[in-house]
Amino acid sequence: MKKLLKFLLLILCLGGTASCISHYDEKNNTEPLLKLIDTRLKVAPLVAKSKWNTKAPIDDPVREKVILDSVKSKAQKMGADENLAIHFFQAQFEAGKMVQRQLHSQWKAQNQVPFNPAPNLATEVRPVLDSLTPLLLLELKKNKHNPLHAHSILRLRREARRIISTEFTNDVVETAIQPLEVYGTPK
Repeated sequence: MKKLLKFLLLILCLGGTASCISHYDEKNNTEPLLKLIDTRLKVAPLVAKSKWNTKAPIDDPVREKVILDSVKSKAQKMGADENLAIHFFQAQFEAGKMVQRQLHSQWKAQNQVPFNPAPNLATEVRPVLDSLTPLLLLELKKNKHNPLHAHSILRLRREARRIISTEFTNDVVETAIQPLEVYGTPK
């Protein structure tokens, strides 16, 4: 079962990533980044299942700090905007935690028993999330550093709702894309 889960996670990750890269369109330049956000959000239910089974807290500030320190360092080396990278990844963490909280709330109301099997957070789920980090950073590097105007924000939100799965609420999507509204979208 673990091999099947790893295979499914790999397909999920690579499927979203491949389509991001192969469907890049100059007129629709937010698409690759939004597809990567969608791919990352689709991992959140697996994180939620693992934490449900282990009763681990949804918030993990120590791990988040390690990731943010790494993101800052990688952004510096790549020549990407460090502030955008940090704010963007904080937003991804928050959006993922929103999904996890929604699911845990639903499962609590349903008296959900532990999932069998549940993915192993350390060995099966986090590697998928970690593999998305450099891809997201590459897309962020393409960012211009000008805040968007109101009509551009509306266009970004419409595009995000078109690309990011409807399984995620508007609040989750808006949280995930908020740094793009402040810092601008890819050139």
